[in-house]
Amino acid sequence: MLKIGSLCTGYGGLDMAVEAYYGAETVWVSEFDKYASKVIEARINKPNLGNLKVINWAELEPIDILTAGYPCQPFSHAGLRKGVEDERHLWPYIKTAISTLRPSYVILENVRGHFGLGFREVLGDLASIGYDVRWTLIRASDVGAPHRRERLFILAYPNSTRWPRAERSDIQAQQPWDSSSGITTKHTN
Repeated sequence: MLKIGSLCTGYGGLDMAVEAYYGAETVWVSEFDKYASKVIEARINKPNLGNLKVINWAELEPIDILTAGYPCQPFSHAGLRKGVEDERHLWPYIKTAISTLRPSYVILENVRGHFGLGFREVLGDLASIGYDVRWTLIRASDVGAPHRRERLFILAYPNSTRWPRAERSDIQAQQPWDSSSGITTKHTN
């Protein structure tokens, strides 16, 4: 069974999706927020490593998949958009985790605003540590929710790995790849 390590876990929604898709199991999480940590303790019952800024990644159990729904406040249109100048900017710590742990897959999630602020740096950092990347924007309404709320999803994998060919999912088949925003990227197999 594939093992997941989760950063910025929140309530664990991204991890639940990754577990279901890959038939994987979350083996540890890293969440600093006290309220989210209570949810994790009650629902996930896996070790919570706490503040990811102080974790010694070399001491952790190896994982196959790293997930992170890292803080959106630095990039969100609803905030001040301070980007890398925001004290909640955690991407550099996540990059260190990826570089040390070397998972087979990295699955990241953030707000649409990240696409225009900080996204280029994330792509460059992943390339600099040997990861290729695929990404897309998905609206909540694309999966049946009654609102538009767009999210950026990033899939990274070691660049020595050949991208696996897979059948398109029902969601991908319904995805409006030619969206009017002009920035949603279609990645074909």
